[in-house]
Amino acid sequence: MTSAPEPQRLDPTTLDEARLFDLLEQPEAWPEDPKIQAELADLLTLHLALSHHGPDLALDLAPAPRARWTTSWSLAAAAVLLIALVPAAFTVQRLQSLRIQAQDTVRLEALAQKRTQDRAWIAFFQQSTTLLQDFEQNPALCNKGEEDRRQERDMAMALLEASHQLAAQGAPLKEAEIIRASLHTWLSEVAFEDSCLSPERAKELRQWAAANHLESQAERMERRLRGASA
Repeated sequence: MTSAPEPQRLDPTTLDEARLFDLLEQPEAWPEDPKIQAELADLLTLHLALSHHGPDLALDLAPAPRARWTTSWSLAAAAVLLIALVPAAFTVQRLQSLRIQAQDTVRLEALAQKRTQDRAWIAFFQQSTTLLQDFEQNPALCNKGEEDRRQERDMAMALLEASHQLAAQGAPLKEAEIIRASLHTWLSEVAFEDSCLSPERAKELRQWAAANHLESQAERMERRLRGASA
């Protein structure tokens, strides 16, 4: 019985890339050269990693069916495509993440701005209600027997300025703007009066506020806006 012939070893200098791929499944024919063996080992690892994906990726990469691609070319093309797609996929994922973060930031900033505006409207209606209630109280008298409305006038001037700012930024509700406009007219009358009011003029301002239901409307709008911003 004769022993099997020893496999023929190849000259490393005659190996090109196509031949290296052909040798992947013939480890007994690998040359003795350590460098060539290392290259073949790397190619074998790549071949195993792409064994399930290489043909599909090669099909996607192929421009037309008229040419028949070899297995070696398919594996090489798949390897090139995989190397290109991994950084590209990471870049796309990163860009999508940044885009989502930017959208969230814009949304949160818009929400914070809306809440700030709502709080300004709520404060305006709350303080207007307080002023209207204070105007119903009997104040101290001035030297001439007139009502001392200095504090109410100062508060009306501050609220009048706030009303201008609210009108410029826009109302969260159409009804809120209507009530603000009514209050603005009354506040203008109070703000430009003297600190000392005659009892007749003070009574006239109170009746004006009552006839237009300014206090009840301001209270109702304050509650509504608080509920909407909760």
